Amino acid sequence: MYNCCINIKKNNHQIYINLTEEGKKRAGWLQVDCLRIKEPRKWDGMWRMVMFDISRLKNIYREAFRGKLKELGFFPLQKSIWIHPFDCQDEIGLLREFFGFSEKEMRLAVAQNIGRDDWLKKVFRL
Repeated sequence: MYNCCINIKKNNHQIYINLTEEGKKRAGWLQVDCLRIKEPRKWDGMWRMVMFDISRLKNIYREAFRGKLKELGFFPLQKSIWIHPFDCQDEIGLLREFFGFSEKEMRLAVAQNIGRDDWLKKVFRL
């Protein structure tokens, strides 16, 4: 099982272990699979909005990305604009890299004022 994921080389008395390309892919899946957004004790009053415009040619990636946003607790404002109240810059950056999306295809915006947000505060129990 692990033979396809790691390379083990011995040079004199030193042993070197590193990931193969397949191992890097599997490690990426594990990292994305275990991804969670930490909830601070107190909300900072800022909204995080992920906006994306991903080609139909990448439909599978787009749908998987949407599923991951939902799993992470994001709420859809529109089909391609999802919102979350807590800091998620690192997590979104990891997802962008994992799915291979460009800055043009996916953006993270942080805003304090998004208009009437009382209903969103109820959604997120803030």
